[in-house]
Amino acid sequence: MEAKTSYKCMVVDDEALARQLIETHIAGVPGLEIVYSCLSAAEAGEYLKLNKVDLLFLDIHLPQLSGIDFLKSLEHPPKVIFTTAYSEFALEGYELNVLDYLLKPITFERFYKAVHKAIEILDIEKEIKESSSAQLEEKSILIKSSHQLIRIELADILYIEGLHKYIKIVSKQKNYTTLFAISAMEKELPSQQFYRCHRSFIINLSKVELIEGHQLVMGTHRVPVSKSNKQELISKLGRQIG
Repeated sequence: MEAKTSYKCMVVDDEALARQLIETHIAGVPGLEIVYSCLSAAEAGEYLKLNKVDLLFLDIHLPQLSGIDFLKSLEHPPKVIFTTAYSEFALEGYELNVLDYLLKPITFERFYKAVHKAIEILDIEKEIKESSSAQLEEKSILIKSSHQLIRIELADILYIEGLHKYIKIVSKQKNYTTLFAISAMEKELPSQQFYRCHRSFIINLSKVELIEGHQLVMGTHRVPVSKSNKQELISKLGRQIG
């Protein structure tokens, strides 16, 4: 299997020997790297709040919260391969769109077959995402500023601020001011890339580095996000990252 990229893996299993075996199997497959290993759904959930994982090896029988219930609780789950000593949960696992179902003890041959399928799917999704990003970068808007017509690449825009009848476009290179309503500009921009996080601000989702309270950080810039829009924004940022 030729690895086009490296995919981040997490292992969740309350049995130490089972975790170690899966970690050893992961180390033997080019294109996979283990970034986190834990014994409970609670630990896994805390990690996923702050970190991106491409492939999750999830035991079904976990203490307190089962792997199935944990997976159901994730709004934007990574790709999942179930691991368990019991075969009766296979049907429910497939209904949850898991990639495969590995029965313990897991041989490397069976493991390799499962991750080969996972890597193929992840490679395809990555190619589609990169293709979409490339198409987006080719798009631009034309504005009139300082008696000039100026073309601005959408990919260069950090955010747009509404200033009564005017808008200020903040890009990588410089700022532009033009006579245009922010509500009208919102309709012109692709919704998958731009989001109106505040009545006076539209942000480029791909430029957001982090959220601090009710402010978005983009390099040296800070943009407010309204309380009513914060949860939707977090969801959109999750899809951008996943």
